[in-house]
Amino acid sequence: MKPDLNLLPQVVQDFIAATNKPDPDTYVDCFSQDALVLDEGKEWAGKAAIKQWSAEYHFGANITLEPIQDKQHEEEAVVVFKVNGDFDKTGLPDPLYLDFYFQIRNDKIKQLAILLSKGSE
Repeated sequence: MKPDLNLLPQVVQDFIAATNKPDPDTYVDCFSQDALVLDEGKEWAGKAAIKQWSAEYHFGANITLEPIQDKQHEEEAVVVFKVNGDFDKTGLPDPLYLDFYFQIRNDKIKQLAILLSKGSE
């Protein structure tokens, strides 16, 4: 069953919309100044680094996110996305499901960790 996006924090709704539009400026604006992104075993700290990461790995690859499931925790929102785009899919499951762990502070994304999904629980 697909998640009700209206139940997600507003900044996560904005993040999804900006990803799929695509709207890189709005996307980067979803993050706090000192935000941290963890993706593919690497870290990008601060808005400038996140803008660089998203330009290359996100918008450069025409990433689209289809929310499949969400799990709300006290300190974070976890959304399982079906991810598609123009990236090297060698060795990746098809379809590709990734877990996005959003830590929200003051209506901005403070930290985002992206991990290969273990599947729906």
